[in-house]
Amino acid sequence: MPKNAAEQFVSELCSRSFLSLWSYPNPQGKNASKELCDFLVVCDPDIIVFSVKEIAFKDTGSPEVDLQRWQREAIDKSVKQVYGAERQLGLRGHVVTQKGEAGLTLPDKSVRRLHRVAVILGGEHQATEVSRDYGKGYVHVFDRLSCGKILQELDTISDFVAYLRAKEELIASLLIEGGEEDLLAFYLHNGRTFPAGPTMVIVEQGLWQYLCKRKEFRARKEADRPSYAWDKIIDVVGQDAVEGRLLGRPSLDETEEAIRVMARENRFSRRSLGQAYADFLEANRTGQSRSRIAVNEGYGLATYVFLGCPLGTTRNARCEELGLRCFVARGFHPENDTVVGIATETPRGEPGFSLDLVHLRKSSWTEKDAEDARSIQEELGYFANMKVSRVHEDEYPEAGGGRGQ
Repeated sequence: MPKNAAEQFVSELCSRSFLSLWSYPNPQGKNASKELCDFLVVCDPDIIVFSVKEIAFKDTGSPEVDLQRWQREAIDKSVKQVYGAERQLGLRGHVVTQKGEAGLTLPDKSVRRLHRVAVILGGEHQATEVSRDYGKGYVHVFDRLSCGKILQELDTISDFVAYLRAKEELIASLLIEGGEEDLLAFYLHNGRTFPAGPTMVIVEQGLWQYLCKRKEFRARKEADRPSYAWDKIIDVVGQDAVEGRLLGRPSLDETEEAIRVMARENRFSRRSLGQAYADFLEANRTGQSRSRIAVNEGYGLATYVFLGCPLGTTRNARCEELGLRCFVARGFHPENDTVVGIATETPRGEPGFSLDLVHLRKSSWTEKDAEDARSIQEELGYFANMKVSRVHEDEYPEAGGGRGQ
């Protein structure tokens, strides 16, 4: 558990955004008496190291002296911690939890992307322009307000990391009149990018408030609501994996690999997937559909197969059917080498449900595979009368017209 209110604040934000399977509050460092950092996120290939400090900014009437003293106590110590954590992570193969247990295997060093974040509470807006490379890699420095806004707005691993990387790659000098939340608003308003041409970017104060008042922004928040059903599926399976409740008792790493692709879908993609899953459950409940395929063409990371079986179907039989359906679905969408299948009971209006997951990754699809998939489809009737429905989705519904066939 986090040691103080400041760490608790960041831990709660991170756990909601990055979900429990990939989140580690106060992981162990060199030994049981040392902590690695205040919060660690590991979702291959990304690692995010958080250092949290609560240091009040003391105004003595000497602005330059006060700022230097505050930076020395708050930022310098956080920077030292995140660099030290990075060094320790380079010496080990997996996470060590707060309790000393083995967590997820760390991404291979050849593909690992490490992100350093210092959250400083107590010096609001003093941290705005101190995000930079301190000699051993870029460190993002957030205060309480900006940390809250960013982790609530960019509340998936992919969305958050994309923002960090965009900041790190920004060549232009930054002049931020307000806070980091105004820079975030600039990023969102500019299509989730920073301009590549200018040598200086001036971010006006109040840009975040301006963005929040726009009807397109509020409409997008409403449109995103179905996406959190996707988060729930991920977290349920993740918790079952940690507590050893999954069928066949796969290892933590095996389960993580299967649901990592789901977790790396960004919020916009999860919106369509969450809605597709909700629509499938309703069709399954009314007997209209036993199984469906969901694909976000052009921006999704995988092909997804949903299966709902009547109560009484054994878990083994359900998993076998789901695996075969995933194989057939792989042939329908050759552009995706990954298929993730999710199976559950046909909804009955009563509390309680179980989930089974199948993860199929085939980098190549041969003529033999195609022939086998056709044989399975013909013999078992899987997706025999499949109807294709293409849905257009705008991230900002009011700006683009929403969903349409």
